[in-house]
Amino acid sequence: MTFQAEAVAAALGTSVRGVEVVDTFAASAADVARLAVRRTAGPDLTVIAKLARGDGLAAARREVLFFKQLAPRWQNPAPQYLGAHDTGDGVLLLTEDLGTSGYRVIGTDVSDEQLYGATEVIAGVHAHFWNATDTVPSPEPSVTSTAQAWPPDVISSHATAVRNAADEFFANATELEPAERAVLGEVLDVWAPQFQARVAGRRDLTLIHGDFHFLGNIFFADGDPRPKVIDWSELKPGLGPHDVAYSLSALPDRQGDAEELLRHYWKALNVPAYGWDLCSWDFRFSVFSNLFQSVFQRSVRWYRAALTAIDTLDSRSTLSGQPGST
Repeated sequence: MTFQAEAVAAALGTSVRGVEVVDTFAASAADVARLAVRRTAGPDLTVIAKLARGDGLAAARREVLFFKQLAPRWQNPAPQYLGAHDTGDGVLLLTEDLGTSGYRVIGTDVSDEQLYGATEVIAGVHAHFWNATDTVPSPEPSVTSTAQAWPPDVISSHATAVRNAADEFFANATELEPAERAVLGEVLDVWAPQFQARVAGRRDLTLIHGDFHFLGNIFFADGDPRPKVIDWSELKPGLGPHDVAYSLSALPDRQGDAEELLRHYWKALNVPAYGWDLCSWDFRFSVFSNLFQSVFQRSVRWYRAALTAIDTLDSRSTLSGQPGST
């Protein structure tokens, strides 16, 4: 992992005397580190740097566009944007170091107050972009990370990508029973047309975070239940309740609180035309995306967790009939 002083200087828009890597962090599509930056003029500072190349370029560019075009429009929960540098074959993004601001990841030990506070924060994001899905940070959609609702042809692309990934996943996940494997095929047979029927007319959609989880992307400061949220590269048109369903996917012990938490989200969203029945339908339907994501991640653990959530929430009932009906 290399973070060149020249690239950091270009991103910050100021000359730099030196850069030191203080910590590194696990990430799937980029190199991420905490950097100590010694500036030629002005005080030294600590930043979080994300360096993407190859397959990670599209995601990095989406995130840079989020910070440049969307984040300035409202009081957002993202860390402060410090700059970016795109060389064509690499993208360096610099943001505020939340750790030095007193924020930290809670993980599965999230309290009720923090869980509900995070839900209010994401509801605020959704409300701001409600039915504004033409405000997309990039023309290049992300297919294999969270199913998006627009444009509709991407829904079919997503289903195809899941089927392709499932071949390799099931070949190696020998501990999965035939009945467990069969669920994915049963869902995929009807999921895409049902999703396309739901988004027809482009109504009641928003921009979703797409990777809203407590294991690494949601940061809390002591005494403040409203978090800061990182990793905005998967921002895309979708069903608002998806972010709530995804946040619960890593909290299996909290699935019993799903309806109460969703009610809290719906009230915080405060979109009068978006009825409770449709909100509930969107939430239960969104759980299928968690199943697909487990296939992309090749995780038996998360696959089985998604199956449990599908049964607990009666998600299969959303695969037939009129979308949005109970």
